[in-house]
Amino acid sequence: MCARWSTKGTHAPVADTRGRLSSLAWAEPARIRGRTVAKIAMDRARLVLMDDTLVERVRQIMQTSGLNQTDFAELIATSPDRLSKSLSGTRKFTTTELALAAQSAGTTVEWLLTGQHKATPAIAARTALAAAPSHDQISDLVSRFSTASEQLQMLADPPRAIAPLPNLAATTMYIDQADRLATDALSMVRDRGMDSTASLDLPALLEEVFSVDVAIVSLPGGLDGCAWQTELDRLIVLDRTSNWARQRFSLAHELGHILAGDAQTLIAEAVPPHSSQMSEKRANSFAASFLMPADEVRKMAQNLGDPAHFAALVNHFRVSPTSMAWRLVNLGLLTSSSVSKWQSVTAESCALTAGRPQLISSERARSEASRIPPRLLNEHLEHFYNGATSARPLAALLEMSSHDVIDLLRPVAIQK
Repeated sequence: MCARWSTKGTHAPVADTRGRLSSLAWAEPARIRGRTVAKIAMDRARLVLMDDTLVERVRQIMQTSGLNQTDFAELIATSPDRLSKSLSGTRKFTTTELALAAQSAGTTVEWLLTGQHKATPAIAARTALAAAPSHDQISDLVSRFSTASEQLQMLADPPRAIAPLPNLAATTMYIDQADRLATDALSMVRDRGMDSTASLDLPALLEEVFSVDVAIVSLPGGLDGCAWQTELDRLIVLDRTSNWARQRFSLAHELGHILAGDAQTLIAEAVPPHSSQMSEKRANSFAASFLMPADEVRKMAQNLGDPAHFAALVNHFRVSPTSMAWRLVNLGLLTSSSVSKWQSVTAESCALTAGRPQLISSERARSEASRIPPRLLNEHLEHFYNGATSARPLAALLEMSSHDVIDLLRPVAIQK
């Protein structure tokens, strides 16, 4: 199952033996010692560029709240004098002030900055569920990463440059659209010097080539993944699972939705298996073409009657046997009557057949592990160390307290 929202190079830090993030050195300024996290947030907050519409929206919130200027200043953790200067345009609001103003009105910082609201998430199922997760459940999960990304937008100078996406073919045939998208997407991959998607770390590839942040967390039961997209951000969240072949296909499926622009249009809330909706068919067809490129498959597809050779194909492309069989059928290399015998076979049994048990352990280690998008983590760490933000945004991303983050990033004393 997948969910989508409608709105318009770095390496992750590693942990040392004491479990501390050690890719950056601790550099706590002396001025913050002994002060509260809330005060640190004010001192470190990055100033936000001002414009008339931003000021007008803050004024609108203040007027709607019924508070006078002094009380509203207290509400957003600033002084009346600073608020007065910000409202007159001679001082810039901090990110903390904007976040608190938005929170007080039940809106978002994105609305304050752009005047645009995020649309309510819509759910589209790739598999049938007895009870789909609620919008609130999914929204809470995604907001951890979307909020972190929005905060980075405010801190970015210059604004983040994201990769342009291929155009959707002007045809009503979903297969033609999917094939064209996959061809263009594979060209973008090969332009980066990568010959195939088969053996690559797919989340890292999507981040590098398509500017899509990829997170892996525990999602509500039956939900395989969700996609969220704005003009400046692209995010896919996947479920932690031992079924690595399914997770890989789900990732490609969600990428297909983003490349097609599906995440910019709300869709039906429930979609049954083998959906008749063109967007779902197109996403599935794209995933198959992207993960199993026709030229590679044709080149490798020899002696398909040999189970060992078929298993080798499954292992090479890291897909399920059923997905591999249907891809061969659609390329005219296998008869549809042959698919049924592979439906009860798993990717892991194919790995064992080919004598590759290490493939199972390596892929499971990746698919079962939680993953925070490296860009979000590293850039928030950088802004924290540079004094541009407090520990609060980083703590929210890591799902820790601010005090624990500060303690985590302290240097470990070395016994001499």
